[in-house]
Amino acid sequence: MGSNLAMKRILITGAGSGIGLATASLLSSKGYHISATCRNDASRERILKTCSGQADVQILDVRDYAAVKNWVNSVGAIDVLINNAGLGYFDPVAEGKIEQWHEMVDVNVKGMLNCIHAALPALTEKRGHVINIGSVASRNVFANSGIYASTKHAVLAISESLRLELAGKIRVSTIMPGATNTEFIHKTDNQTLLKDYVPYFAAGLDPATIAEAILYCVESPEGTVISEITVRPDRKII
Repeated sequence: MGSNLAMKRILITGAGSGIGLATASLLSSKGYHISATCRNDASRERILKTCSGQADVQILDVRDYAAVKNWVNSVGAIDVLINNAGLGYFDPVAEGKIEQWHEMVDVNVKGMLNCIHAALPALTEKRGHVINIGSVASRNVFANSGIYASTKHAVLAISESLRLELAGKIRVSTIMPGATNTEFIHKTDNQTLLKDYVPYFAAGLDPATIAEAILYCVESPEGTVISEITVRPDRKII
């Protein structure tokens, strides 16, 4: 790729582990300038180590709009925003905990909206790129994950609205992974479900695979938009 690509400044939320960390590592190895967020000092050190120090890392809660705005303003020019921060709790709807429902909506939807709203002026100025991390749950609803799926349906709907309204001003992509081998599933505290879900996710996709899909979107030729990518494990069920 040419030097113009390597000079792109890329913002990544939720980069402390899993898909976010794999993406920060891959993109920094390609020469992109990475500004990443995470939730604590341990995650910050992990990002810096994984990226060989070639990243700016901010401890940040995407639910805090003022903090997000300050972060975006401190970065300045932005070429790509990768909205990766997210979480999921799995439970039957009738047994769900309201605070967990609210947290999923606040992080997965409101947190993404905070980042988009704060970064959109800079992105439109640079004809930039928004990459939202959805899920196969962006299109399908599964037992024990209805509220999580609703947040990921929202991610896809927001991506589509941006793509339709800002065509020619920004590019918009949604990455929709199936089960991926990350710490994601360990937020769930339903021990009965975890007995099945932990090995199921452990046998899923490598986060590096999703990072490669994100890189493919970042490096897609000018004049094109990779609007959606769905990546599933090679098995009969997702």
